[in-house]
Amino acid sequence: MSSAPLRTITVRDAMSDLPDIKNGASALKIGYSGEPQSHFQRLVRGRQLQPILTDHICKEMNPLVAARMRHIPVLPGADWRYLPNIEVRLSDGAWAKKLKYTHHDKRNGRDPNGSLRGVCSCAESKSCDPADKQFGTLIPWCLPHTGNRHNHWAGLYGRLEWDGFFSTTVTNPEPMGKQGRVLHPEQHRVVSVRECARSQGFPDTFRFFGNVLDKHRQVGNAVPPPMAKAIGLQIKKSIVEKKKGPDSSNNTSSNTH
Repeated sequence: MSSAPLRTITVRDAMSDLPDIKNGASALKIGYSGEPQSHFQRLVRGRQLQPILTDHICKEMNPLVAARMRHIPVLPGADWRYLPNIEVRLSDGAWAKKLKYTHHDKRNGRDPNGSLRGVCSCAESKSCDPADKQFGTLIPWCLPHTGNRHNHWAGLYGRLEWDGFFSTTVTNPEPMGKQGRVLHPEQHRVVSVRECARSQGFPDTFRFFGNVLDKHRQVGNAVPPPMAKAIGLQIKKSIVEKKKGPDSSNNTSSNTH
């Protein structure tokens, strides 16, 4: 056979060798922290004479979002539903508040402790009351507010899983975006430009330009280079076969059978 199914490249395969960085990391060039740990990592690193890692940078999230990321546990599948309902001191000195559950949720009832689950009068099948809205809470008020209509917003503020895979590569990693699993599996930040580039199969020597959002856009809008290569090789193969003529094609077919 000329081809065979290959196993999925996991998040661990793709980026476990990249050094730790923090929320808002902006150093455009840093060193690798160790040797490649998978075949894929060896391929994307290439044969650089002086290995330098570029674009391992990430968006800086505001203090409240940073606190939420910090409180998402390092567990496979963890997302906003794991956030504790507590008061937290933010990096700018302000406080994130506890979310107040003020209404009976007709659909889900009370929690195992008998406490209310609703955060708006619409949980009681009434019209929404603007006065119910809460700001600056560690658990985002809007998520339990509309969760019953949106599968409880599963995946928002979600961590990638080391043994899972990238479901998609977005042009702007946002914890509250539709593709919310954009948090690093262990570090309290969103994925970096280089990590997203790895998910698309870009070699580490490939350079992106502009600010961090420009670079994320370039990565997310790109056709993955390995896929482009595979398509190109198949087109080349088809052209070569066509030039050989129908007799050659028939001979090949009969030999194969």
